Amino acid sequence: MTTVNTTHQTMNTVIHAAFRRTLARFDTALGDFDTTAPERARQLTAAWDMLAAELHHHHSYEEDIFWPVLQKLCPDLAMVEELDGEHDAMRAALDRADRSMQDFASAATPESAQKARVAVGHLSDVLLNHLAHEERDLEPISARYQETPEMKAATKTVIKSELGRLGQLIAWLQDGADDNDRRGLRKQIPDPVVFVANAVGGRRYRREIAPIWV
Repeated sequence: MTTVNTTHQTMNTVIHAAFRRTLARFDTALGDFDTTAPERARQLTAAWDMLAAELHHHHSYEEDIFWPVLQKLCPDLAMVEELDGEHDAMRAALDRADRSMQDFASAATPESAQKARVAVGHLSDVLLNHLAHEERDLEPISARYQETPEMKAATKTVIKSELGRLGQLIAWLQDGADDNDRRGLRKQIPDPVVFVANAVGGRRYRREIAPIWV
């Protein structure tokens, strides 16, 4: 998978980088799946459930909170309709991948691992094309309006919704991140908040998910 060097101007691209890393990890793990290690299937299923949840959260916040605000600030933002359509395609690909991963969890065979890898690979293609489109066309506009009262209020709404899982989110965003992505995270969230949330709320992620990718 191609590495994308992004100048992070908003939290959006920091999250995108984590999606790219995690999907690449799944491609490798499913391709290397060893049927003599059945515990591996349970681990990958747990990691998958977390990734699927992050995708749902991220795209719901865009559709329900951030994009409506941007459309009010920038009334000619016609590209949101295109991006909405891409979200629909992403959800269909995610549903397909989710079914394949559940089949894999039920019967962890080389065949089910390969089918899951193909379905996750399709999701990856659909999602990464969408992320590239969003970063190219919408991200500069989002960055331009990031400091407006409206966007700050939208961000506060999301943070309030995320308080119960902020530690997991921050732990995931840092897992496997390069220096550029870590700087991007700390540009958006102050160091003390990152440290405390990761240390306290990120324990479960570090205990149950992070070791899967080592």
